[in-house]
Amino acid sequence: MRSNFSNVFLSKGVNYLTGDLPFTAMLRYIGFVPGDDMRRLGRYVSETLIESATYIDHYARPILRTWGLLDERTDEVWLSPDHRRVLGDLQDFGVVRKAIESGSLLSHFASAYIISDSGLFCTLTLTLQTAYALKKYGSPDLKEKYLGRFTDTESPWYGATYYSEIQGGSDLGSNRTVAQRRESGWIISGNDKYFASDAGIADGAVVTARIEGAPEGVKGISIFFVPATDSNGRANYRIRRLKEKLGTVAVPTGEVEFERSEGYLLGDERNGIYHALEILAISRIDDALAAAGMARKALWEAYRYASRRMAFGKRLIEHPLLLRDFAELEADLEGALMLSLLAAKRFDESCEERPPYTDAYHFARMLMHMAKNLASASGAEITRYAMEIIGGKGFLTEFPVEKFHRDEIVTSIWEGTTNIQALDMLELLLRKRTHLSLFSELETIAARLGDREDRTRLYDAIDEARAKVERMLGSANPQFYAKDILNTLALLTASVHMFAAAHAEGNSLLRGIASLFFTRHVNKGEIDPSEFLQCGESLKWMGEG
Repeated sequence: MRSNFSNVFLSKGVNYLTGDLPFTAMLRYIGFVPGDDMRRLGRYVSETLIESATYIDHYARPILRTWGLLDERTDEVWLSPDHRRVLGDLQDFGVVRKAIESGSLLSHFASAYIISDSGLFCTLTLTLQTAYALKKYGSPDLKEKYLGRFTDTESPWYGATYYSEIQGGSDLGSNRTVAQRRESGWIISGNDKYFASDAGIADGAVVTARIEGAPEGVKGISIFFVPATDSNGRANYRIRRLKEKLGTVAVPTGEVEFERSEGYLLGDERNGIYHALEILAISRIDDALAAAGMARKALWEAYRYASRRMAFGKRLIEHPLLLRDFAELEADLEGALMLSLLAAKRFDESCEERPPYTDAYHFARMLMHMAKNLASASGAEITRYAMEIIGGKGFLTEFPVEKFHRDEIVTSIWEGTTNIQALDMLELLLRKRTHLSLFSELETIAARLGDREDRTRLYDAIDEARAKVERMLGSANPQFYAKDILNTLALLTASVHMFAAAHAEGNSLLRGIASLFFTRHVNKGEIDPSEFLQCGESLKWMGEG
């Protein structure tokens, strides 16, 4: 039976890998070569996944089933058959398995951008985090028992991370869940895990808890692996309810209660908070890349619409004001994507480290905070404006563009809000002075550019940003400037690397987008209309096919 989804989604049939020219150029820039599976994934997402995700969102939401027919407590979430099939398909593409087996996370991170549905992909993110934690911090016996189940090709396990609690949210130091040591192992108790995504479908979860007698605050937090069923085959924890959410409907988010649940310590109990945040870094980078990916899908769809829609005697895309809008949105998207891929690459290069971490890990953390903030902010605006370009139909639930926006806006909230990212990075800069390495690296990259004008513009911007950041860090209360510092460094870093990628490719169209981004966000100068026309040429690939 043929699908009529292309009547409501003009991008059906594009390849979100090979057809995305800026993305493929940036992958070359960071040295990642996608394989055949990823090329097939790029087509699968537009041909199959988006239609399934849209249907799940509207008509097949996950349902909590608390009890079985024989009165046993099951605490399972019922997914539609299509939902299970899509997750299985994504597992078959190796989105989780390849990262664990190869030791490199880059294929997973690139897939985050291609898939980007923040409901479906959240399940895979949480699964990778769980497997990553087991592989790196689990005991030999624990890995022997559980790790292979997450990479099984027939019936792979799914994972979750249960960190935040109702009384504290991002303040993990306020957690009240307690772990008690027993001869048989660890017992976990607490009923406050309030935002527990993948609840009811996860086969095991990474859980933060305070060991009985441990100090208050974040230093007393440890992490545990908690299977969904105990050693007797019974439900190991309860799911109180599922949340009603504005978006990300495909991932069930619930409230989890532990009552003498069996658990296994991961890593050094004294370094639990560091382990927890390291594991969380995977989600934060995935958030950034998924935010950029949803923005790309929305902008691509809006461009295809504008290339066909007639208004006032010509196609929408031929109107200069809208062409300018597209150019600016594209520049913002490419800046966010570049920064997100840089964060992915640097974390991948440092993820073998353990506490106490080296400067390489701290550098990756800094990029991660910048990327999550920039991508979530620009993504929310791009998806919103894509709806506006399409007009009234963009606001209707029968067309997928509005879902991109609903799913997008959570990326600035979960895994730490914008303020959390800014404050975490501020602490890093004050304690480790990581920004000094950043400025030095950016100067080195700028020095390699073959164009003297570009070098000079970037040198001046780096000097200005260095003075500005040091001034704000040295103020009486630098917290007031935390977001200014975050944005200043993010926009500058993205700009320098956008120019570098354009020069590496010898691509004048990429350079035009880089120049537009730099002029708008770094030196805030006036833009000549000819620049918008040139950038408009660089967008035509979205209308092809």
